[in-house]
Amino acid sequence: MSLSEKVKTFPRKPGVYLFKNAKGEVLYVGKAIRLRDRVRSYFQKGRDERPQIEFLVKRTRDVEFIVTDSEKEALLLENTLIKKHRPRYNLHLRDDKSYVSIRLSDDHEYPGISITRKVKGDDASYFGPYDSSLAAREAVDQITRFFKIRTCKDREFANRIRPCLKYDIGRCSAPCVGKVVKDDYDLQVEEVLMFLSGRSSDLIRRLKLRMKESSGRLDYEDASRYRDAVTMLKSLIEKQKVVKHGGGDHDAIGIASDDGDISICILKVRRGLLIDKRIFHSHSSIDERSHLVEELLLVRYKDGEEIPPKILVPTKPDGVKSLSEILKDRRGSAVLISNPKKGAMYRLVQLAETNAAEALLVRASSKGDEEILSKFSKRIGLVDRIESVECVDISNLGGRDAVGSVVSFFNGKPNKNYYRIYNIRSLSTPDDYGMMHEVLKRRFDEHVDRALPDLMMVDGGKGQLAVAERVLSDLSIPISIASIAKPKDKKDIDRIFIPGRKNPLSLKKGSKELLLLMRIRDEAHRFGVSAHRRLRSKKTLSSPLDNVAGLGPKLKKRLFDQFKDLDGIKNASFEDISEVKGVSGALVKKIKLAIS
Repeated sequence: MSLSEKVKTFPRKPGVYLFKNAKGEVLYVGKAIRLRDRVRSYFQKGRDERPQIEFLVKRTRDVEFIVTDSEKEALLLENTLIKKHRPRYNLHLRDDKSYVSIRLSDDHEYPGISITRKVKGDDASYFGPYDSSLAAREAVDQITRFFKIRTCKDREFANRIRPCLKYDIGRCSAPCVGKVVKDDYDLQVEEVLMFLSGRSSDLIRRLKLRMKESSGRLDYEDASRYRDAVTMLKSLIEKQKVVKHGGGDHDAIGIASDDGDISICILKVRRGLLIDKRIFHSHSSIDERSHLVEELLLVRYKDGEEIPPKILVPTKPDGVKSLSEILKDRRGSAVLISNPKKGAMYRLVQLAETNAAEALLVRASSKGDEEILSKFSKRIGLVDRIESVECVDISNLGGRDAVGSVVSFFNGKPNKNYYRIYNIRSLSTPDDYGMMHEVLKRRFDEHVDRALPDLMMVDGGKGQLAVAERVLSDLSIPISIASIAKPKDKKDIDRIFIPGRKNPLSLKKGSKELLLLMRIRDEAHRFGVSAHRRLRSKKTLSSPLDNVAGLGPKLKKRLFDQFKDLDGIKNASFEDISEVKGVSGALVKKIKLAIS
């Protein structure tokens, strides 16, 4: 029996249909209010002539169906089967496990804040998800700076006998050792909840009152902290007011696609203010806009997630009534799915569409390096994909004029705003381990407001890796680390070491992961060497020899090239200096007199 004949026997009832290939693999899952009519449309003359549909039909060798009692049940079953079979021709969105959320541990006497990619069904509060771990970390940095809530794990909290570094730098109130009373800490947590929930206006009023009270007690340090927090929140509100869409809470969805690559933007509006943006990415052979919206609503708004009372969409999905019922069950109250055609809500959907298009362009430009970093994340056993990488390199000449360089990459691209140079202060003799320790410690001590990288890489072997482990352990900083060492033999490849592994990772010569890490290391080396040369040139061009008559720039450069620095020239013999081309005996006497 041919497929077209078989489909004629299908019932005219709601249900789900599955297209399968010769191997029995599921190629596509769809839903229908009347199964026979919907599936027959694929095989009739004058059917949908899109190339994707043509490919699907040509590869289909069997079609099966599952009858349901209602369209709502068909919608839920379709979503379940797509997740189970991952059909090639269905749309696959990156779900929430690929994104980070902010977790507030309400189940603890002194709640802590952290970043996670897993939303568990526990008593904690979750905010997000954020499409960028960098954005989530910046939010947590602001919270710890102004509200002094703890970021340590519960086990670390229980074992603390003295405050950690964050207490010393004013980023935590140290409830672990009783530095703050319970009622005051509860107020800090309440303010954090207001901040994360988008209640900035209410929070500003509260902080202004507390600032006034602190000032009245002559506690000017606390008053200045509240003042800075108010300034930060006002700045956020000003940015949000770029998009003002009346009152109410709603999400707006925008879609952009190009040759099977799809980006979806969700703009989160609360009390009329745009407070967050979420980006989904997908790749699909069948670009059905309404089906995409449908699947997005089911994936995005799961049980336990924040579901607004109104969702604005660029096109109404099939079975919108059933979708509304499902979301109503999950939210506990009515959810309106709206496709506005004019006014402020329409403009908000258009803004979401613009953001989706921009996200598609950004993804296209960085897709290669993103995939490489994702692959490397799995190689070193990370659950989360690496987005941001920092690399440290030490440049010196016999211990003199030593500098440490730190470069930052985000999704494989240089983030030069975060490049830093550290002039070594503690050492003047060759000691790569000691210099590495100083640079790493200063990187985290002096730039506490900066987001932490997903991976901190150091130039060197196991010794440098051990130094990095010790620094991060002392500072209680939970990030991944690795070291990259140049080969001993030119025929070999660069070696990547990670903690807990004796031998280097077995990366193939010329592999994309290795080449990317080498590029990051080489950039750190280039940046450090450039700074080292500038430092040496500055010392060379500014010295007591400037006023020596007859000693021009070229002769002075020859002296520094020969003897490295002023101390080298001072300790050199009369005969050694006179051997420098162009330096006469009379000039040597003037030089010795100038630096004596």
